[in-house]
Amino acid sequence: MIRLKILADRYDAHRKIMISCTICIMLAFGSIPFTGKYLGIGGLFISVVIYSMFNGGVASLIDNLTINVLSRKEESTKFGRQRLFGTISCGITLAALGFIIDRLNSLYVIRYRSRQLGSTSNEVSTQIADVDDIITAPPPPFMKAILKLIIKPRLLLFLFVILSMHTVKSSTSTFLYVFLSEDRKADAKLLGLSSFVGVTLEIIAFYFVKYALESTSPEVIIIAGGMISTLRAALYAFFGANMNPWLSLPIEMLQGLEYALVKPASLEIISQLSPPRLRATVLGVLSATESLSTGLGQIVGGVLYGYFGAIKMFLYTTWIGISAIITYVVGLLMQKKQKKRFCLH
Repeated sequence: MIRLKILADRYDAHRKIMISCTICIMLAFGSIPFTGKYLGIGGLFISVVIYSMFNGGVASLIDNLTINVLSRKEESTKFGRQRLFGTISCGITLAALGFIIDRLNSLYVIRYRSRQLGSTSNEVSTQIADVDDIITAPPPPFMKAILKLIIKPRLLLFLFVILSMHTVKSSTSTFLYVFLSEDRKADAKLLGLSSFVGVTLEIIAFYFVKYALESTSPEVIIIAGGMISTLRAALYAFFGANMNPWLSLPIEMLQGLEYALVKPASLEIISQLSPPRLRATVLGVLSATESLSTGLGQIVGGVLYGYFGAIKMFLYTTWIGISAIITYVVGLLMQKKQKKRFCLH
């Protein structure tokens, strides 16, 4: 929730909001078995919505903490290596979750997850420094500073390409499993493996993305990530209805590579554009843009899938990706030209 990030920045309440969000997450997550059993799909939906709302607040505050710590050490390009541990744990969980659920009651898994959220929150919240510990200069009026920051052309162009590329990614990811299971008759084992293989390349890319950020601009990496996401949709459109479903495994490795490139590059752009006092707010804007694009991608993908089928859906989302990349590159060149002209004057 973007309002939580604004409140955190405005009142230097990062620690309090972090703890409050995590408590809400624990309650919402722990209530899922009971709301689903006693209130039906409506109660389950409410629990998931509450969980998702406050989980977004926690994720952005943790990213903000990580960026601030790395920036003070002048090591902001190492964010990928910090995020690497989250990817490893995600991969282990994906590989083991089915095995665990088959042998344990799902209620025990959810209870353990709720307790783990609480212990993680306690550790992280003790590390969240007040912004006053980082900033010594008197801040400008808060809302005026936010408005001035958000209307920067570089940030607006960046948010546009993130919105477009996440729309492509969401459309492809959401209806890929429908395509594989219904059109290509893939079994559950393949569907699980297709999620797991993306993590393998993601781990490697997260480790080496530091060198890419040090050798080129984050905008170039964003463009590369957009091309990879577009290529993923294009490959499914190219192989079409005759595709061997097992071919999805190497194609899905592109998803992990794209995420490992775009996530650190996005946070590097945010770090360059925003002062520490406003960084959580800008991260909230980025998170809101990603959430909006996820929903937009599912709507666009659903309409295209319903009217034209899976192959045309992949094809049209490919063209959306190509158009977004071209627009982003043209916008960056125009900004560069304008900046050069300004320097000459």
